[in-house]
Order: sequence, then structure tokens, then C-alpha cells
Amino acid sequence: MPAGRKFEHKDKKKGYDRSYEFFAGDGNLLTACDVFGECIKAPTVYHNPDKPDLNFRMRAKGKVFNATYFVEDDSGAQAATITRKGVGFRWKIIGPDKQELARIIDPASNTEAFFRELLAAQPDSYALVIENQLIATIANEKRLEPLRTEAKNIVGKLLQKVIPETGLTLRFEPGQDTRINIRILIAALTLLQVHDITGVNRY
Repeated sequence: MPAGRKFEHKDKKKGYDRSYEFFAGDGNLLTACDVFGECIKAPTVYHNPDKPDLNFRMRAKGKVFNATYFVEDDSGAQAATITRKGVGFRWKIIGPDKQELARIIDPASNTEAFFRELLAAQPDSYALVIENQLIATIANEKRLEPLRTEAKNIVGKLLQKVIPETGLTLRFEPGQDTRINIRILIAALTLLQVHDITGVNRY
């Protein structure tokens, strides 16, 4: 499941950072969102008029130095909590029943040699695991096809020419693609992009 950054800057409210689109493996658009204030200052709303089941939102628990996010459906029901806790992984995904659903591990900082060897500890490469079982890999890769959306101003057009287009790609292990709701994974990919890839809170 690839995700891509869009260079759009017009007609966005104060605090707008960037926009993202999320695609299925066949290239069809799943959903899209605008990010405001590093996903902290305003809820991140995901929307696709053709796929209402992928209309949802993610909101931060706090407004300053936030490390916990709630994924909610259109009715406001909580689907998951995504939080940064502990050592050796980036994000923990917790279900409504407070049970851990999965972890997103950064092999470069993890002590488990298996995951480091799996991804060769490459920068911007991650492992999605459930109880130490690999479910999917996530990597920031150069896009083979250009983004669907063209830049709307001269700055965006210049950036598209000089900066290689990259996007997070999530690849499931065989038979593991139904283990976690796709909305939760999309929210987690957004947090990886904003806080780890872009480098907002990178460490």
C-alpha cells in the first residue's frame, strides 16, 4: 500500500503542513488527508467520496509534545490508539479494549537481530509485528510513477523538479493483510511520515 506526499498549498487553513494520498496495490486511491500542525494542532481527517468506509479521523490526545493519537470513525467511535512508548520501536497500536494490536519497530534501533537483518537496518524502514510475528514491512521508497496531483504554485512545482518523489510502501507478508483494519494502518503510516520520515520528532 503506497502513500505519497502532495505539494498543495493554496486554500488551506492556518497551520497546514502537507497533504497525503494513500493507494492500494493496484494504484486505486484509498483515501487522502491534510496534515495541520504535525497532526497535533488539528484532527487529521481522511476522506474519499467514493469510499465512505475510509472516511475517518485521527486526533492527538494533547496539544504540546503529543505522543498519543486516537483513530475514530465518522460517528466518533474509537477504533484504536496509536502511541509512542518504550524502547526499540516507534509506535504501539492499541485496540479499544486496551489490548495491544501491533507494534511498528524501527530495526535500526531495535535489539532483535532478526528484524535488523530482515530490513538490513536501512533508514526509514520498519517492521509491523504482532507478538513478534512479522505482519508487514514498511519502507520509504522512490515513487516509480509521479503523483496524480500537480503542484499549484511555483514553489511546489520547483520542489517536484528537484526533490525525488518518495512515499511509504507497506507490504504484507502472505496471508497477513486482514490482521489490522486498514484505517488504523493508514493513520500509523501518516504518523511515521510526519514524525519519523519528515523528521519532526526524529531521534
